[in-house]
Amino acid sequence: MPYIASIKNQNYTITTQPQGAQTAVTLDGVSHILDWQRIAKLATDEKGKQPEGGHYSLLIAGKSYEVFVRRVVQEEEKSSQTYEIQLAGQYFLVTVEDERTRLLEGMARAGAQSSAARIQAPMPGLVVNTLVQPGDTVNAGQTVIVLEAMKMENDLPSPITGTVKELKVNKGQTVDQGQLLVIIEAEQPA
Repeated sequence: MPYIASIKNQNYTITTQPQGAQTAVTLDGVSHILDWQRIAKLATDEKGKQPEGGHYSLLIAGKSYEVFVRRVVQEEEKSSQTYEIQLAGQYFLVTVEDERTRLLEGMARAGAQSSAARIQAPMPGLVVNTLVQPGDTVNAGQTVIVLEAMKMENDLPSPITGTVKELKVNKGQTVDQGQLLVIIEAEQPA
């Protein structure tokens, strides 16, 4: 599965694939073979919990690096993870999230900024279920369409509270990425 890593407001697409004892990593289309091993775990915290991360030995293109990684838990994180990484004397704060979740959340945020939400397919797939009809009232976060993609069912929520203006697809229909599925008119304040 592709991941998006954000470092200093720069986004990178990353995919990984195990290759025996090594891992093939593709970073923005450029492939690298990594050989890495954990040298030490992080110390347990005051509650006796083992934090994510550790001290690693990393080999890339025959060059050896020592890497320190520690997960930083942030209250606002829901689907992403942030890590402190120290590599070759440099410090990086890296946020990682899977591409599918990033697309779904980005679409919800974009729709919430206008008076009408246009819910589009975040990926090609099959409409498994339509849970609304034109004229129905929906709440922000309520699932309106269930889309199957890559053998997974994805609930597509309404980003706003409002009324379903148009339903552009039917159950059993195949859709393309970006295809318009539902239009929801924002609820007007009284």
